[in-house]
This record gives sequence, C-alpha cells and structure tokens, in this order.
Amino acid sequence: MIIVKNNLIIRNAISTDAEQLCAWWNDGKVMAHAGFPNGLSITPDKVRRDLAADCDETHRRHIIELDNVPVGEMNYRNKGGGVAEIGIKICDFTKHEQGLGTTLLAMFIDALFTYYGYESVVLDTNAKNTRAQHVYEKLGFVNLGVRHNSWKDQLGEWQSSIDYRLGKKDWRFKVDYIRLRHEKQNDYHAVEELTREAFWAFWEPARQICDEHLLVHRLRSALSFVPDLDFVAEMNSKTVGHIIYTKSKIVDDTGQEHETLTFGPLSVLPEYQSQGIGMALLRHSLNDVRRLGYRAVLIFGHPDYYTRVGFKRATEFGITTADGKTFDPFMVYPLYEGALDGITGRYYIDPVYEQLNEPDAIEFDKRFPLKVPFKPAPIGILIDRLGEEARKAIEGTGCLSLQIMTTKSEREIAELPGITAGDIETIRAVLRENGVKWGRKLNHQYKHDI
Repeated sequence: MIIVKNNLIIRNAISTDAEQLCAWWNDGKVMAHAGFPNGLSITPDKVRRDLAADCDETHRRHIIELDNVPVGEMNYRNKGGGVAEIGIKICDFTKHEQGLGTTLLAMFIDALFTYYGYESVVLDTNAKNTRAQHVYEKLGFVNLGVRHNSWKDQLGEWQSSIDYRLGKKDWRFKVDYIRLRHEKQNDYHAVEELTREAFWAFWEPARQICDEHLLVHRLRSALSFVPDLDFVAEMNSKTVGHIIYTKSKIVDDTGQEHETLTFGPLSVLPEYQSQGIGMALLRHSLNDVRRLGYRAVLIFGHPDYYTRVGFKRATEFGITTADGKTFDPFMVYPLYEGALDGITGRYYIDPVYEQLNEPDAIEFDKRFPLKVPFKPAPIGILIDRLGEEARKAIEGTGCLSLQIMTTKSEREIAELPGITAGDIETIRAVLRENGVKWGRKLNHQYKHDI
C-alpha cells in the first residue's frame, strides 16, 4: 500500500524501517496504551524477519510519513470473512492533537474497502484512551461494548478494552487521496490512453498528433525498461497518472560507462492535474530509485518545475547530450552526496526515444477514440503584448507556439538581450491566460504540480 494526501504518506514498512520501528516499540511511553509501559525489548533483526513475512493477503505493517519523515505506524490483519483488524500509533508526540489520526484512518479504511475487498473493519482500544475513542466514533465505528478487566498490562495491572466495528455499507467519511502501485498488464491500454490525454496539447504547430502514448507502449518492451519503477496513480478507483523509468548512461572521455536512469513520460490526466499526483509519483519513485542503489536520474523536462524537487541543470555537472549540447530542460538529480563526483561526459538514452515518427503515431492512435486535433496557441499572441526589443528576443528563440515556451526556463528567457523584469511578468501572465504553466514564481499555477 502506498497512499498519499498532500504531505501525508502511508506506505508498506520495509526492512530499512526496522530500526525506527524498534525505537518506537521499545519506548514505553509510545507503547503504554497497548499494555507495554516498559516497551517490547525487541531487536531490529527480529523486526526485519517479521516484516519479511508480511503480505497483502494476510497482514501488513505500514509507516506513516509527514513531510517525508516517519511519525508513526499502522497495520491491518485479515481476520477472514472479509474482516480486517487494524491498528494505528502516531509515535511522535509532537504530532498529536493535529487531526492526523482522523485523516490517516480515513485514508487507510477507505483503501481497505475500495482496493483490498474488505467488507468490515474492526479494532479495539484501551478504555482509558478517550482521545482514540472520539476519533473512531467520529469516523462511524460502532461501539460493540466494553470488556472490563479483560487483560493485564506489562506491570500486571488489569485493563479494560472497547471493541469497535465499521461496515463498508456504513462508510460515509470520504477523503480524497492518491493511491500508488506498480503498473499491471491489464493497465496498459488505460495508461496509454491517459498518456495520450495528458500530451494531446503538443507543442509544435506542424505536428498532427502526439506520440507519447506510443512511446510508453514501446518502452515496456525495451531492454532498458525498469519494471520496479513503473507506477500508476489512482484516485477513487480511476487510473489518473503514470511514470515509467528506463536505464541510461553517462559515457566519459575514456569511454567508461556510468549507469543512470531517466523517466518519462510522466503523465497526469488533465482534469486531475494540480492535485499533487505528478509530485506524488515523482517523489515516491525517486525514493525507490535511491533504495535500489542508482546514482542519478537525468531527464529532459520542464526546467522550472523539476528544479523545485531538486533537479539541477546538467551543465553544472559537466554533462552534455549525446551530441555535445546542453540547455536548461536537460537536468540531473543526484541520489546521494557525491554521486557524480569525478563523472563528466555525454549522456545516452535508449534509442527508442529517438525512433518515433508521425506515421507510426497516427497508426497507433487508431486504437483509441477519435479526438479533434489540438491547435497550439501561436507565439504571436505573446509577441503582440511585448515591446520591440522583447519581441525580437522571443522571435529569436524559434518558438512557434505558447506551449513550446515550457521548454525554456525563466532564467534562460530573462538572460536574453532586450528582456526586462516587466517583460517576464507579461510573459508569465500571457501564458497563464492561455493555460500554459511557465516560470519560477510559485503562484497558484504551481501549488502542487503539473
């Protein structure tokens, strides 16, 4: 399970989480309500062995992250008959009383009902834990009764528990969140169609059709394809986003090859854009890239969007394209400190990216519902709003449409002769008026993502 809402993430616990789980489970303050005021005295090795036995069908432990920092854990266990037993601990006490428990439980329960097929959820809590009881009842759980003095804690003191149950048919507390998972074969057509929708507004007036959906189709058969980094995003059971990775390489002056990765297309359905889906796919996949041990990710993308995540211009690392060129949309994301120390050279991606042509794209597009060809907004809309010097500068870029301006960074445009700060504001305003996201300024158009 990987579910995301804004800066909250619930994800499967993995072996590298063992130390953190031990720190929480061995802390008597964290474990007091569970009956272990002295902690569990468990070892990381034991936790790693237990995590290795986790599976979606029987039971699974999860980590709660807030702003990418672990703050607690959740779990579920299949009790049979469509019943899941769940538990939650927000282990960072500074995060209590912030409403996180309600949001996290709503996400978790909805995912169990929607994606995992459970018909009811049960849990129990210490009768002294009135804060938890309030949250459960707010979510619609039915109090099944108190079991008085039904168990003894670690100190031998009698404790009482309250049992709760919530049925899927009674679930009313809805919350929007993003579910991430690996792409499956039965997703292929839907993913290609959403990629087509995301890129239909292509940039060049001379093009008849986009080819990114054909690219996704071909990448899955490429030797460079990395299945472990092929993710889809879902909202309300609908596939709304996708990211795909392939292996690439930097070749230095001696001919030595240094393996890297690239991703793309990164696609989000237009009607679901600006809801954090692209960013969720990107951040989660980059964390997995790091876990898999790769040194860097290099891309060709929106120069003012990806720099917000930590991408830097390739020229800062002495890396050029295969033909020795560099430009702002060519960017690098090192996965750890010093990842590219001493590595310079030319960058090579799978030839499949370069082997697309319009006849093939038109033929492939026949597999999908007919769409009216997109007509990009001509660059003249912008030029007519600029002064003479700025007009000459924009004409000199060779851009023929407003859409292709997204391949130019604000820095790059600002450094053109004749462009003033006022011109930058005009360019940003004209593009925004025409639905084109551009520039560094973090206004509403960049609140979440593409």
